[in-house]
Amino acid sequence: MLDAHGLSELTATAELLAAELLTNAHRHTAQEYALRVLEVGGRLRVGVWDRDWRVPVGFEEDGRPVDLDAEGGRGLRLVRACSERRGVSVLRDLGVSRGGKLLWVDCGAVE
Repeated sequence: MLDAHGLSELTATAELLAAELLTNAHRHTAQEYALRVLEVGGRLRVGVWDRDWRVPVGFEEDGRPVDLDAEGGRGLRLVRACSERRGVSVLRDLGVSRGGKLLWVDCGAVE
């Protein structure tokens, strides 16, 4: 998809960020979730929406030590390390947005 827009250099990073955010949504919500990829303000934005309004611990800087022997728990640290900016929109209204949250991360500059 990114090749068609001349953004092939961002493919690996965008795929990693999408995979980590989608995996987190899959593991921690029993409801539907969706991926969004778009250009915002000159950057490529990868976002994942799910119906759970709670923001996962570790999406923002959390200061917890890394357990190097654990099988999980490093995905959101990886997201923080590989993204330039990140944010969350909590959607509490059940109208058009269907509630939940949208976690988004920006990577690379779009020229």
